[in-house]
Amino acid sequence: MFVGCGGSGGSAPDAAQPADGRASLCVNLGSPALCTSQPALTPAPDLSGTWVLETIGAQTVKVPAYANPFHLKSIGVILVQVTQTGNDVALDGHYCDRIQQDDPNNPAKVIVIDAWRLTPFPVQRSGTFAPDNSGQWTLTLPTFIEVAGAALTDPACDPLPTDASDLVHLVDSDNDGFPGISVGLSGLITGTLRSVQRQATALHGLAVAADRIEGGMSFQSDQTIIASEPAALKNLYASSTATTDPTACSSTFVMVKVPDVTDAGAVDCDWVRNQEAALLGL
Repeated sequence: MFVGCGGSGGSAPDAAQPADGRASLCVNLGSPALCTSQPALTPAPDLSGTWVLETIGAQTVKVPAYANPFHLKSIGVILVQVTQTGNDVALDGHYCDRIQQDDPNNPAKVIVIDAWRLTPFPVQRSGTFAPDNSGQWTLTLPTFIEVAGAALTDPACDPLPTDASDLVHLVDSDNDGFPGISVGLSGLITGTLRSVQRQATALHGLAVAADRIEGGMSFQSDQTIIASEPAALKNLYASSTATTDPTACSSTFVMVKVPDVTDAGAVDCDWVRNQEAALLGL
């Protein structure tokens, strides 16, 4: 995910966040609702193999002078190799794409600049695939913290950098020559934000087919703006407030199993991006 709109929150669906970058993610998100009407596959499949993971995070953004909040969704498309040993599962992969679904009424659209959209940010997380209390086999991936634009000693709890001069912590995660990650805005407000973003996710879903898992996602994130072009945009952006969309099951995930190799060769991010519509409906 890692992109979004809202000054005192940020990278995709956000928990409200103080503007000084204080950590708000020193929490265990717990397990979200399953958020699927499909029954679990019986018997349970072995999850080992290559999968495309789509995470969909929903947020609301409140902007001064606008009575109604704007509703945004940030989508992450991740290619992962899943290894299952007994009930334990491990995911190892990287992002292939980031997509922003903006509110049509939002006067300042968020633009996912290609430098960040295509950055193969690594993902390594683990969890379980085991029967729940009702006997349904559920995939549970507990709270996982990701930070983009900074290197922190404690990724979950350390404050995010707030100024471009903090060279101790800032990193150029999208390799565009600027610290942090770059996010564009177009429309009523046009410019570029240099940001640091942190997100926490927890996933809980069912294998509804041998090649498909779907379920709910708990999500929190925070963001600081360290610089902007034009410079005044940094303070203007900070006046908006982003929060996680409270609507039940507004944040979800899907996993689709794909072959390790196709006629065109090994499955990679180029292949995944070309197949997004067929695999995920994007």
